[in-house]
Amino acid sequence: MPRLLLLICTLLFGSTVFSQTLFTKSKPIVYTKATITTIKDTSVKLKVIKIDLKAQKGFNIDSVVVMEQKARLEESLIFFYKDNKVVQKILVPFWIKNVIPIAEFADFNKDGIPDIKFRIRTIEKGATALLNYKVFLISQISKYRVLSFVDFSSEKEYDINGDGIPEIIGCSTTNYNGKNYWVFNLYNWVNNTLQTVSKMYDYPIWTMVDNKTNKVIAKDIPADIRMTTLRAFPNEYFVK
Repeated sequence: MPRLLLLICTLLFGSTVFSQTLFTKSKPIVYTKATITTIKDTSVKLKVIKIDLKAQKGFNIDSVVVMEQKARLEESLIFFYKDNKVVQKILVPFWIKNVIPIAEFADFNKDGIPDIKFRIRTIEKGATALLNYKVFLISQISKYRVLSFVDFSSEKEYDINGDGIPEIIGCSTTNYNGKNYWVFNLYNWVNNTLQTVSKMYDYPIWTMVDNKTNKVIAKDIPADIRMTTLRAFPNEYFVK
């Protein structure tokens, strides 16, 4: 019966079977967390951080070290360690100078191995301090892939449809008729890349830029205008 109902809804409304509902109506995924430590080394002028995974369950590596690159503009090297040996390294297009010192662990690709998420402020102060890099280190059994993008959201991830793959939220801004709005798109990590699933949930959703809530859906935006903010990928999307 539920499958029949889903089929009828799909035929009536196309591929979208959700009305405009904010992600916060769903249950956020549960993370475990660890403190990101700064490595003190006077021989290295730029910042070096470490995520220690030895006390965490399910990982096939012991730690992650991220080191800013002196000779390159706003680039860092991520080193993955196992038994005190580097088993993988990836060059990424961001510095970690303003890293938020909390790493979060959850399974974003449903492979049974926890993945790593952390955030980096683009600047320390001012109105645009909300803008940050979201960085995900996604397990691939024997190695990791790095996913990052620049985003206005510090939201958690939500498994909206209960399939075990969390929806990753992208948040940007737009202006319409003299008013500012937050724009939310949704993505899943599928086949080693982000895949937009916004249309499936009747996204993108716009909310008013409001210091009190920021979570009131702007229902008066025409659908064709709202769909101009549909994004295949978030801003400054990087994967390697």
